[in-house]
Amino acid sequence: MTLLPMAPAQAVGLPSLLNSSAKAQPEAQEPLGQSLDEVIKSLENDQQRSKLLADLKKLRDATKKAQPATEEGVLGLIGGTLASFEKQFSGADSPITRWSNEFDLAKDELVALALPANEWLPIVFAFAMILMVWSLLAAALIWVSHRVRMRFGLTEELPQHPRALDMLRFALRKLGPWLIALVITVYMSYALPSSLGKSLAMVLAYALVVGTCFSAICVIAFSLLDGPHRHRALYILRHQAFRPLWLIGSFAAFGEALNDPRLVESLGEHLAHTAATVANVLAALSTGLFILRFRRPIAHLIRNQPLSRRLTRRALSDTIDILGTFWYVPALVLVAISLFATFVSAGDTSTALRQSLICTVLLVLCMVINGLVRRHALKPQRGLKRHALYSERLKSFFYTLAHLLVWLAFIELGLRVWGMSLIRFTEGEGHEVSVKLFSLGGTLIFAWLIWILSDTAVHHALTRSRKGLANARAQTMMPLIRNVLFVAIFIIALIVALANMGMNVTPLLAGAGVIGLAIGFGAQSLVADLITGLFIIIEDSLAIDDYVDVGGHLGTVEGLTIRTVRLRDIDGIVHTIPFSEIKSIKNYSREFGYAIFRVAVPASMDIDNAIKLMREVGQKMRTDPLQRRNIWSPLEIQGVESFESGNAILRARFKTAPIKQWEVSRAFNLSLKRHLDEAGLDLATPRMSVQVITAGGSPEQPL
Repeated sequence: MTLLPMAPAQAVGLPSLLNSSAKAQPEAQEPLGQSLDEVIKSLENDQQRSKLLADLKKLRDATKKAQPATEEGVLGLIGGTLASFEKQFSGADSPITRWSNEFDLAKDELVALALPANEWLPIVFAFAMILMVWSLLAAALIWVSHRVRMRFGLTEELPQHPRALDMLRFALRKLGPWLIALVITVYMSYALPSSLGKSLAMVLAYALVVGTCFSAICVIAFSLLDGPHRHRALYILRHQAFRPLWLIGSFAAFGEALNDPRLVESLGEHLAHTAATVANVLAALSTGLFILRFRRPIAHLIRNQPLSRRLTRRALSDTIDILGTFWYVPALVLVAISLFATFVSAGDTSTALRQSLICTVLLVLCMVINGLVRRHALKPQRGLKRHALYSERLKSFFYTLAHLLVWLAFIELGLRVWGMSLIRFTEGEGHEVSVKLFSLGGTLIFAWLIWILSDTAVHHALTRSRKGLANARAQTMMPLIRNVLFVAIFIIALIVALANMGMNVTPLLAGAGVIGLAIGFGAQSLVADLITGLFIIIEDSLAIDDYVDVGGHLGTVEGLTIRTVRLRDIDGIVHTIPFSEIKSIKNYSREFGYAIFRVAVPASMDIDNAIKLMREVGQKMRTDPLQRRNIWSPLEIQGVESFESGNAILRARFKTAPIKQWEVSRAFNLSLKRHLDEAGLDLATPRMSVQVITAGGSPEQPL
């Protein structure tokens, strides 16, 4: 590399030297000749020549990188992408060419396995003998299990609401005979000499047993989703999905078993790889057919959620409904991607399909474990009624953590199938990131636990009364206190999480304090509403469903916020009143009420008879089935209150239930009017005394 720059420089100077003088020509030719001799020696040496070529290539790459990259537009990008695809799918390295070569090599290995008829006979005999022994043993065990089931009256299929014992019995009935027969057959096959027929028979038996196990686990997983309005879908899956699932599991297990080193050595690398790929492709196609055939029952299982969840979690229910309707679309896309990856990656032993099938099995196992955890969580537990609310909320919390751990385990195992791992990531490059994420998750979980305990404590304190029933005060204060608690815990958890992730929260706290102070000064009326409302709610001056007179408005309390009270009057008009405008509160619905009567006694009726009649009406009302629950005391006659238009006004009252005083008053007036009508008496009317004076000056009788 040091000689090359010198030679051109000297060559460039040669003409000037030749033109200047003839004496300088020999002097200039001497260094040039020496340089050429050194270059020739370098090229004649193999090591130096290789080094020189490597240095030249590095220099070329460096000059290419130094050149500015040309910007491509959208059309250029599309054209480049299509060109790369065309390059990948054409030429000697295309998938079609590689698969053609693979099939040719597999054909050659199959031809090489062709043996004379006398040599094939022991292989076929060993294959048929092992399968026959295995089948006969399995049939005998199935007959024995059938007799035992008939003897003890056990059902053949899973019941409508299977228990853990029913699921275990179902799995043993489906898998047990074939697995026990396989174990016995393996033990007996040691007497036969090792051959290709023996290996193929054992692989086939193993694949069929694995397929049976896979189908049994899937059916049990479907059974764990039992619930209202799901019985028909579960019936279809239990009775029709076992054999398609068995085919999927058998094909997948057979493709996996063909990659065994002993079989590869016996069959040949290319023949074993081709057969394994065909088995995996059949498993993928069987999966696609299963998805298309049972898309409606599985969608029915996904969409039909419990009524409580549909009412309380509408957003989640809508999401699950959409997922249940179109669940088969991403499933078919995954199957298509697996087939496409198998086609493109010709020659790498169908890794994509095998890994996808293993992830599917892990997903089914995860669903089974989660279903068992959910079923155990729904079991009623005995405990003290005093702490029943705490235990119920904490049980839901810990079972949710159990579900989360199961899904994390599934994600870790699935990543390990694809050659990755969360644990290795946390121990290696992602150690700092994982520590921050774990601290964030731990903070959120701890905040969630604090929220559950505090919310339960508030609920327990507000709903506790002498009779153990929820009161109106609990309905009033609980939403307010829960919102304040939630906001406080959320803010504290957010600040702690940001601090754990390395963020400096001091400026954030200072800014929040300044903003809070500015809001306090700028919104004094709002602060007054908040403080007044807080004291009104704490003092329990009014509550939801109370009938009150507030700020000149009479009505029923429909809602309370931390700033306003909402009333609905007798005309149906809603009034929203800020707490700061409330000067006094008249509450008509606390503890009890009084139904007060002012009865004008007719002039033709004796006052004692009027009192007696009112007592009779009061006693009759106390025995009335519709009113006796509202009347809490005998009728109290308070005497003659006043005189109006010549009639005595008797005053009486009932002690009544809250807000029932007007109803009792109306019923009493109606009953009194009926008694007066039965006695032939009219209601008291205003009286006027008219006196006529004649000419003689003597007054006549008043009219």
